[in-house]
Amino acid sequence: MNTTPDLTIATLKMVLSLGAVLLVLWAVHRWLRRMLPAAGAAGRNRWIKVLGTHPLGMKKSIAMVQVPGAILVLGVGTEQIQLLTRIDDPEVMAGVVDATTAQPGAAGFAEQLKRVSRTLGLKCGNATADDEGRVVSGS
Repeated sequence: MNTTPDLTIATLKMVLSLGAVLLVLWAVHRWLRRMLPAAGAAGRNRWIKVLGTHPLGMKKSIAMVQVPGAILVLGVGTEQIQLLTRIDDPEVMAGVVDATTAQPGAAGFAEQLKRVSRTLGLKCGNATADDEGRVVSGS
């Protein structure tokens, strides 16, 4: 009487069991992606939206980020992210958002930043921005 299992049958059982486990994992993954949209690629209703970025040099840039109730202008470096200014004015926010959604890519980030700084009359120390967005020293 031979009590050793046939190697072919054992291998077939192992492969079928592995296939069943992989099929269950794949089905659970598909179900979770449908049930939890945030677990998908990017989510459809994001609270934070990057309106634009502009590179300043190696691994340094400026970014305009829309969050609920404000637009943030951020300086992004290799070591840190720093808040440069916060735009809370609803008229300016609507203008910036309209400019980025109506014509994406048509108005560059630099032009949008100039327009916002001109509208707000932003000051950097003793300097302000003129009508063309250039920094002029104040008196």
